[in-house]
Amino acid sequence: MWIAATNPAVSLPDLERAKKALRRSPFTIYQDSYYPTETSHFAHVLLPAAQWSEKTGCMTNSERVVTLCQGFREPVGESRPDWEIFAEVGRRLGFEQQFRFQNSAEVFAEFVQLTRDRPCEMTHISHEILKTKGPQQWGDQSPEDASVNDSNHSKKSSRRLYTQHRFHTPDGRARFAALHSNGLAEPPDDNYPFIFTTGRLYGHWHTQTRTGRIEKIRQMHPFPFLEIHPRNAEQLGITDGNLVEVTSRRGMAQFPAKVTRAIAPGTVFAPMHWGFLWADNAEVNVLMHPEACPDSLEPELKACAVQLQKVNTTTADYLVNAAAEQPPLSLPLSHSTT
Repeated sequence: MWIAATNPAVSLPDLERAKKALRRSPFTIYQDSYYPTETSHFAHVLLPAAQWSEKTGCMTNSERVVTLCQGFREPVGESRPDWEIFAEVGRRLGFEQQFRFQNSAEVFAEFVQLTRDRPCEMTHISHEILKTKGPQQWGDQSPEDASVNDSNHSKKSSRRLYTQHRFHTPDGRARFAALHSNGLAEPPDDNYPFIFTTGRLYGHWHTQTRTGRIEKIRQMHPFPFLEIHPRNAEQLGITDGNLVEVTSRRGMAQFPAKVTRAIAPGTVFAPMHWGFLWADNAEVNVLMHPEACPDSLEPELKACAVQLQKVNTTTADYLVNAAAEQPPLSLPLSHSTT
């Protein structure tokens, strides 16, 4: 198993099940810019990847604008851009021709050929054009013009898609689907009467691999918490700051309570950023079920049924233990480890 630029030992649903699967892997390569992470504990080989500032590549935003991002500093230690690592492994496996790239411009040139004659065609864009002309937006070449062969690759584009009211279907008409919500995959019941939901905080980025090592952000959001409505808190004898145990059919986590009307009655919320490197028993995804959308395969990470119980341990003890477990403000991973 080869994992790059993600931290599944925190971010996957039904997390204990995911960890068991990671432990079964006979050989796991973990490629990232930071160390340690929760996933690095499951790896047999660590490969250091370069940061965005240390490599040149393209970024495409949600407005379809492609921008060339130039590297402006040398990679730290033995770290390399991800494409270089993959290409070298490909060549060592005997695929010299397929991985003969010399720079990221050549990688991008191969990528854009895959978009030819598709709605997202980008064959008119290259690193050189981005350098000389600046950011470029890929088409809406209207469907009636899609078959026109433009040898100069000067495709017409629209700032907004589908302004011609023609869509990429055989008859050019939009297709709508009448669907009905199936509701929650795991609704609350008498044994698990609350809906547990999770999300992000302003300041932190995903699983803290980066933001957790920035002291200013650590001071902004030092510890996880559980938002609970005053009505539910009163029913359970919970006051602000009490330690609360949250249990689902798959696992248990503990959080200091934050009594607030910002959350709806019957629903509780905890941020998802804290893995086992950053706090004790605060991994929200141990609670989550693995059910996913049958079409997109996106897991339903936003809702599961839980029960709540006030914990006798003082919040002060919890905070001391959590602070003791946080990793140091370390530098990015800068060398290979086997």
